[in-house]
Amino acid sequence: MTGNDLNIDRFAMASALVERAQSHKEWIGDDHGDRYEEALVSGAIPEEMQIVIKEIFDHLRAALDYCAQEVWRHFSGNPQGAKVYFPIAKKGTRENEFLSIMNRLMPGVARASSPAYEAFKSFQAFADQDNSWLPELATVVNQTKHFHLQVASIPQRSIVFAHNGNGVSLMSFAEGHAPSRGTAPWMMIKATQSEIERGGTFDVAFLQLTDIQMELRLFLHEAISGVSRVIEECRKLVT
Repeated sequence: MTGNDLNIDRFAMASALVERAQSHKEWIGDDHGDRYEEALVSGAIPEEMQIVIKEIFDHLRAALDYCAQEVWRHFSGNPQGAKVYFPIAKKGTRENEFLSIMNRLMPGVARASSPAYEAFKSFQAFADQDNSWLPELATVVNQTKHFHLQVASIPQRSIVFAHNGNGVSLMSFAEGHAPSRGTAPWMMIKATQSEIERGGTFDVAFLQLTDIQMELRLFLHEAISGVSRVIEECRKLVT
C-alpha cells in the first residue's frame, strides 16, 4: 500500500458509485413512457439498457470492495499488498463457515475487531433473508464479467383476476408463476380492460434478471439500498 493509497477516501468513492448506480436506475425508469415500459412494449431489451445494467452491478460491487478495503486498512493492513474484497457468503452458507471467508478476503480484521467481524456477518443472507440481494449481486456480477448474463428477459407469467363479494378486484399469480421475492412487479398485463373486469387468467410481462429470477426494478432497489446501508455501517466502524 503506497502513501497515495492512504489518502484515498474510500467511503466517499463508494458513495459516489452508489449515486451513479441510482442515476442509472432512474435512467431506466419505472413509469409510463420510460425505458422500462418501452422494453416491455417492444418485447426486446435494448443493448444500451444491458450496458447500463452491467454498469450498475459493477458500481455496486466496487462500492462494497471499497468499504472492505477501508475497514481492513483501519484494523489490519497486513499482509501488505493483500487483495482485499468484500466477503459474500453464497446462499446456503452456514454462519459457522463465514469466519474462513472473511479471513481469506479481509485478513486480520476478524481477529483485530470483534465488532467489525459481527458487522460483516450481519450483512450476509444467512443472518437475515432481507440480505438475499447480496449473494444475488455477486451472482450477476460474476456472470457479467464472463459475458454470460442475459441482463433481462420478458417472461410470460400467468396472473389471475377475480372479484370478491363486494365487487373488489383481487389479483394473484397463478401457482408457480409469482416472482421469487417481493410483491407484484411493475408489469404489463396482456388483456383489455373489459377482460380484466370480467376476471380470468392472463399473461403478463416484466423485466427479469434471468440468473437470479428477480424483477429488475425491485432488485435494483434492494441492492442500492443495501449497499448504502453497508457504507454507513462500515463508516461507523472506523470513526
